[in-house]
Amino acid sequence: MERSRSKTQHSLPRLIATTLAFSLVGLAACDSGTPEPDAPAGGEFGALPNESAPIEVETAPVEIPRDGSIAPDRFPSDLPDGLTAEIPKNFPRTLPLYPGAQPAQGLGVTRANGTDAGGLQLVSNDSAADVSKWYEGELVKNGWVVTESEMGNATGSFSITRDSDSARVFVMDNPEGGSDLFFVFEGS
Repeated sequence: MERSRSKTQHSLPRLIATTLAFSLVGLAACDSGTPEPDAPAGGEFGALPNESAPIEVETAPVEIPRDGSIAPDRFPSDLPDGLTAEIPKNFPRTLPLYPGAQPAQGLGVTRANGTDAGGLQLVSNDSAADVSKWYEGELVKNGWVVTESEMGNATGSFSITRDSDSARVFVMDNPEGGSDLFFVFEGS
């Protein structure tokens, strides 16, 4: 009994981070290009905009086969509608993917104004510190400008831009081993 309660407690930070990352994607995907009024007080993110223009969901993901090196229980067993366990087709090709990391869930959309947006979660067997250190060098090598960076023992985050693309990369240790990587991206 203690083991399952411990596993549930360890899964909570990952669930929160996943929910946050894909909530940000939802907020980004609803942007019509028209300025929204200030969010109402009382909530950290405020209310979702009421968007009447349709949003096109990208349905052809980039396939990266799982190689079996990451434990199956690290991947979600049931994905919400629209999410796939693959890298979205509109994921910026110049944004480097950590070697050996595998897609857990992703979503790509094209907004009503024609811009792309999306989110992706990858899982890795390596620690957040190792993954973050790798990204510190690789982002610049791939032409990305790091506009903000925060590094901790168990986490790292980067705000980055390249041409008309921008992204936020979050890396956090998974209590069951390895790390989870989250990307929220938008661009042309």
